Amino acid sequence: MFNIIDYGAVGDGITKDTAAIQRAIDECAVQGGTVIVPPGVYLTGSIYLKSNVELHIQKGATLLGSPDLNDYNEDDAYPQNYSCKPEGWSAKHLILAIEVENVALTGLGTIDGNARSFFDTKEVYRGKIGWRDGLINAKDYDNCGRPGQEIVFIESRNIKIKDLHFFDMCCWNCFLHGCENAQITGLRIENNISYANTDGLDIDCCRNVTVSNCIIRTGDDAIAIRGYCSRLKDQSKICENITITNCVFYVSADGMRIGVGSGTIRNVVVSNIVIEHAGCGLHLQNCYGPVSTGVNISDVSFSNIIIRNTPIPIIATAGTKNSIAYLKNISFSNINVATAGHIIVNGLGKTVVSNVSFSDVYVECLPYNEDYKYDHEGSETNCTNAIFKCNTANNIRFNNVVVANNTLPPLATNNVENLSGEIKTV
Repeated sequence: MFNIIDYGAVGDGITKDTAAIQRAIDECAVQGGTVIVPPGVYLTGSIYLKSNVELHIQKGATLLGSPDLNDYNEDDAYPQNYSCKPEGWSAKHLILAIEVENVALTGLGTIDGNARSFFDTKEVYRGKIGWRDGLINAKDYDNCGRPGQEIVFIESRNIKIKDLHFFDMCCWNCFLHGCENAQITGLRIENNISYANTDGLDIDCCRNVTVSNCIIRTGDDAIAIRGYCSRLKDQSKICENITITNCVFYVSADGMRIGVGSGTIRNVVVSNIVIEHAGCGLHLQNCYGPVSTGVNISDVSFSNIIIRNTPIPIIATAGTKNSIAYLKNISFSNINVATAGHIIVNGLGKTVVSNVSFSDVYVECLPYNEDYKYDHEGSETNCTNAIFKCNTANNIRFNNVVVANNTLPPLATNNVENLSGEIKTV
């Protein structure tokens, strides 16, 4: 084992320990093994994981992100890197694992992104559902004035992320792009729900990924599954064979987002999830933004899910009229919803949403209030107002679907072929 104290780390929260941590990782990588971060607060800029290294952050230990952007990597640190000026985040990261294998990030300690040093907290979040109202923006928003994705695994394989506490991150907590064989379990992610773009986990063009036993509270999506391959060295990669299970989400945007990009997402299983608070609960969307023509999405299963406090509990949509991608073979089973909003299936452009099933779904209708005012790309249909709204779709099936306390009709359709089953009201 390689203890970072032996390489000069101080752990007083004031001294910059970046170089000492990196020396321990580099030496460990020569033969492989574990780098130990013992109790203490270690102020650090960017550090790089290497193949065959486990970075183990012990209970009582914190890696604290530097408040100085100069302590982070250069924008061209790796060719797949990028920033997002419209959202105000840079191409700088706290922990980087670039084209490595057999890497692990573990322990009962904390990774603190120090977002409080980068966000303007003069605005007060008003507590509405969804993140359009009361959103706190980053300082120097137009100049990418904060770190971007905090922990990045890029075109890497055989990854383990386990048991850590992620706290106060500046942007996406953990981003896997073009990776293979990843196990993510036991994470506790706690960000200010008002801080924009602080996704819990983003899984993009990855294969064979499991996520389990995570509690995520954050200011954007809890988990996003994406198909954006254009920045990868290997642009043939697709996102497939992803399982998400036994998690609890409290977020300001989507509980589960599936979409974004122009590639392919398939074979996704989401089960045993509680969504306490979100703008959208379960969200499938081919197109994101005006220029996207869409990511192909198929063979996605949601089961054993409770959704509360969401204006749009479930939406499966092309997103925009630019869509040429397909959205098909989607199942929702054993879903329990309490909402004043709607469940939406909505084809647009050349996308006809096909083969969608709702089985053993219970919807309790709540009185409408202003907290349920939440506009989202692709949510507008040509249907009359109803609990379930289906537009430009085929092969839509309802089996043992119950709506309780409804004042709106249970179902409205437009341009739908082969609809079967019925929705009961009680």
